[in-house]
Amino acid sequence: MTDDSVTHLPPWTLRGRGWLALYRLRPARVGGLLLVRYAASPVGPYDELMWVESPIATPAGGRPSIRRIVVSTAASVTWGRRNWAIPKAQASFDWSVLGQVRVTDANGEPYAHLAFRRAGPDLPVNAAWLPRTWRTVAQPALDGRPDWLLTTIGGTAQASAARMTVLHTDGLRPELSRQRPLLSLGFTEIGLHFPEPDLWPTPRKG
Repeated sequence: MTDDSVTHLPPWTLRGRGWLALYRLRPARVGGLLLVRYAASPVGPYDELMWVESPIATPAGGRPSIRRIVVSTAASVTWGRRNWAIPKAQASFDWSVLGQVRVTDANGEPYAHLAFRRAGPDLPVNAAWLPRTWRTVAQPALDGRPDWLLTTIGGTAQASAARMTVLHTDGLRPELSRQRPLLSLGFTEIGLHFPEPDLWPTPRKG
């Protein structure tokens, strides 16, 4: 249950560790599979699995956009949707000591099964090194309005080479088990900053 008497408005700072695999999409797009374990956030610890595509056509121009995402707590669902129009749904994450996670959706159906391991030395990374448009996530409003919310994400982490094996992502994007990623990275000491989003109104006709 989510306590609606407690507010968790932006900005948010989140800390944890995770893994990223990048895939080539057609036409001329990139997809990112992200698995994150947040040890600290304004709504407490939670797990997250998402699929991001870029660039997606928006009224503000081409931007990355979160297409599918599941998280392990109801509070993360509620406030992710309210604050940034992130289309979160709740799921269960079963972590193995062997470096695997099985994700099941709210109906108990298999959603994803991933294996992961890190390799190589850690190097510092900073989101500020990327162009602003690459780290500004655009999400269509979830309340029926034709507007978009744009959130420019900041953060730092320690990154290393990694391997994330997709055993299946049936609930997220089934064909990923048949694709080889362009790049896989592991992250520790993640510190993400999610500010208040900017509203980008869609021009009304007439």
